[in-house]
Amino acid sequence: MRGWFSRRGEVLVPADSGAAKLVRQMEDGEALVMQAQKVRSLQWHRMYFACCRAIGENCDPPRDESSIDYELRVRAGHYDVIYVDGVEVRIPKRIAFDKLTADEWAALWPSLDIAMQDAFGFDFERWKDAA
Repeated sequence: MRGWFSRRGEVLVPADSGAAKLVRQMEDGEALVMQAQKVRSLQWHRMYFACCRAIGENCDPPRDESSIDYELRVRAGHYDVIYVDGVEVRIPKRIAFDKLTADEWAALWPSLDIAMQDAFGFDFERWKDAA
């Protein structure tokens, strides 16, 4: 079973219904083995898509944030390659919370930032300060 936990002081507490159910099913004194995986912050995720939205709104013609996101992932090198009738097709890899850890996101971010600058002239630092 999978569950999310958050830190409160020196204690981990259930952060979703799956984790709460898991804790309720445990006997007193029973141990639980967990594998720690630091997840990305929701704020970081929302900031990235806000950047994609801002870029898309300033394209001519305007584009939606999803198309900008897909393009940025490919330009940043975060893609898989498939061949269709001998033609290379680059498929953006997933960036969902369960597919990319906080550390993996931190490693990917500089490439996304460069892709935003090179492809769209979007300066994240200036935009972040103005937003």
